[in-house]
This record gives sequence, structure tokens and C-alpha cells, in this order.
Amino acid sequence: MLSGEEAKGLDVVVSVVWLPMLPGDGEGAARAATAFIPDARACHYFDPDREAGRALASRMGGHGQIAWDIYLFFPPGVTWEDKAPLPIDWVHQLGDTAWADPVRCHRGEDLVVALEGLLHRWSPPLHPAESTT
Repeated sequence: MLSGEEAKGLDVVVSVVWLPMLPGDGEGAARAATAFIPDARACHYFDPDREAGRALASRMGGHGQIAWDIYLFFPPGVTWEDKAPLPIDWVHQLGDTAWADPVRCHRGEDLVVALEGLLHRWSPPLHPAESTT
């Protein structure tokens, strides 16, 4: 398992987009949930109309669907311009869907292992002078 110190040493930028998908989901619940990802490199957003989820699902082959409970990896410097960028890799917790590859579905400890593997694969270590505290 990736230790806290190892995670601090990775060169990553994290954008977390909270969508109201389940009963009780809303801006207040999203604000409270930010405590689960306290890393200073994480920027949290609330998307009340699920526009980001629709755009990402559409871009990834899920036209008319909403992408949520997904973890996307992009190369450094990628920005969202006219349309959502395509990730270089991704995993999800969506279960059985027509558009999300079931091989990419991970839950529980299996999700943690999959995410750690992708972090090691796609996130170079910081140089010691760049390390975050």
C-alpha cells in the first residue's frame, strides 16, 4: 500500500469534481466530503448540473450517460478546452454499465490497489527540492 510519505513525493495535481448522484448529495455534502481528500494538491469542485460528468462520459463513449465514481489520469499539462480531454488511463466503480469497460471496475481494496498501480505508472516522483509538506 502507498504510504502517506510516498504519496507526498508524487508529482500530481488532483481535481475532484463532486456530482449530486444519490439522495442527500448536494453542495453541503460535497463540502463535507472534501475532508476525505485533505491533500493540498487537490482542488475540489461541485458540479450541481453534472455537466462535467456528462461531458466526460460522452467523450469516453458513454453518450447520454454521466461519468461518476471514476478516477482519470491525464498527462502533465492537459487542459480542458472546447471538449473534455481523453484520459491516458482510468478506473471506475460503476459496476455493470454499457459504456464503462468492466475490466476497469474496481471496488474496496481492489480499487486502492488499482489506483496505486496507476499512480506509480503515471506519476513521476518529485525532486527532493519540490517535495510537498
